[in-house]
Amino acid sequence: MSPRYSRYRRFNPDGSGDYQRRPDSEKPKPTRSQHILEYTLFGVFGLLILLGGIALYFAYSPSHGRVPNHFAEGLRQDRINILFIGVGGDAHPGSGKDLADSILFVSLQPSTRHAAVISIPRDLWVRLGTHGAHRINAAHAIGNDSAYPGKGPGLLCDTVSKILNQPIHAFVRIDFAAFEKLIDDLGGIDVFVERGFYDYLFQDGFPRGWQHFDGKRALAYTRYRYVLGPEGDNFARELRQQQVINAMRDRIAQRGAPDMIRLIGAAHSLSNKTETNLTVPQLVTLYRRFHDVRKDDIRHVSLKPLSQTFDVTRLADPGEAVRPRTGNFAEYQQLARTIFASEQEVSTADQIQVK
Repeated sequence: MSPRYSRYRRFNPDGSGDYQRRPDSEKPKPTRSQHILEYTLFGVFGLLILLGGIALYFAYSPSHGRVPNHFAEGLRQDRINILFIGVGGDAHPGSGKDLADSILFVSLQPSTRHAAVISIPRDLWVRLGTHGAHRINAAHAIGNDSAYPGKGPGLLCDTVSKILNQPIHAFVRIDFAAFEKLIDDLGGIDVFVERGFYDYLFQDGFPRGWQHFDGKRALAYTRYRYVLGPEGDNFARELRQQQVINAMRDRIAQRGAPDMIRLIGAAHSLSNKTETNLTVPQLVTLYRRFHDVRKDDIRHVSLKPLSQTFDVTRLADPGEAVRPRTGNFAEYQQLARTIFASEQEVSTADQIQVK
């Protein structure tokens, strides 16, 4: 057999074709720049692991998922602002279970026992933190799907606070199932339907006049929007929601504080979508101070007079949306700042009067 030759005589001097291991003394040694690069890469990799661990800790820690409670601060300032959030939850048909179906900014003034309710249009076009511009009802879903502090309620509270330039001291979130149960447990509510309407999608309607609603009928009254005429826009639906809140307050006024805490607990047990960051002592304080507030001392506000509708042309979010008529939120903020300077309702001529 003829020998195999290699032109690499340094590694195969006898041309046998057998590989000879290179002596350690002849192995190439890393240069100083290679050492520095290696240490730098290990350092960056370690830092990324550390930052990732910290992010995961805060994202999944119980405190990160909670919205801060500033109730005591509101008491000191003689103005408590609470955001009421209505979501579909598991009872919502189709998609949109996590969208905010209704958003109510409620201000309470303990010294005068006055209250004000501002309906925030669910289609209000706003910037949601670092998530770009969307309708405000998407804030709840986006907050839940991201690592935002306080999740959905946190992002929604922060967004409304920025729009109105007012602090949010606490929030209450309730889903459809708990809403129905709460009204049923109250024995139903009585509502005056000021303007009758018919929903052509659900083929159902409400005639004008006083009506007694159970939970299911009350939910339908607050949600129907496939209606021809003035009751078909979302601003009209918002004022119907305020009517129902008023009627619930009338029923609550007939109950004691312990009974109300029991009813709230029963509603909360139905769904993990129903929650509040108010403590039981704070709920009792609110009940004692405001459960029997006079209707004339509650100011009802629709932002329709200060808003305009427009069409969104973005492919991801087509359809109608709402924006301030001035192009900024200055009028909204002025209204919120001086909300207790008047008891007059704010609405347009084509809207119902809640009282």
